[in-house]
Amino acid sequence: MKQSLKIIILLALPLLSYRANAHDIHISYSQAELKGNELSVKVSYYKDDFTRAVKNWYQGKADNFSNEQFQSAEFEYVKNYYRLWSDADMKHQVMPKLLKVSDNGTSIIFELQFSYETASLVVLDQRVLFKEYGDQMNIFFIKSSGKEANNIFTPSKPTFLFKP
Repeated sequence: MKQSLKIIILLALPLLSYRANAHDIHISYSQAELKGNELSVKVSYYKDDFTRAVKNWYQGKADNFSNEQFQSAEFEYVKNYYRLWSDADMKHQVMPKLLKVSDNGTSIIFELQFSYETASLVVLDQRVLFKEYGDQMNIFFIKSSGKEANNIFTPSKPTFLFKP
């Protein structure tokens, strides 16, 4: 599984650098690191796909937002669809802290931090862009305590469980 995911990532990364209006693939890529009770995530989305999803989520109202309001709307969208729970029953949601947002013209990149008290199992639910694109894949790579793991989130498999 690890080798096949690395091949997919290597094939997909050049696609992320194409002009936003020239892609036929719907994919995001997250790199995460877990240190203690803190999960740091850097996630990249195609800008046009992400903008479309935010506008749809706000049902067209975002067209009238200022730049600052739209950036806030983007983070609210991420918080709604990129979620973490510190328990298997998904009763204790951990809200992300936004560290940074960058825009390279083609992609929008969010740097997030999730901090929680204790957990024996953590559940990540990643549904960003699934309502817009049935073929959306959200690739996730995590490093923790010298171990590495990966997952591909799809509309039919939107969650990933891991032990801190």
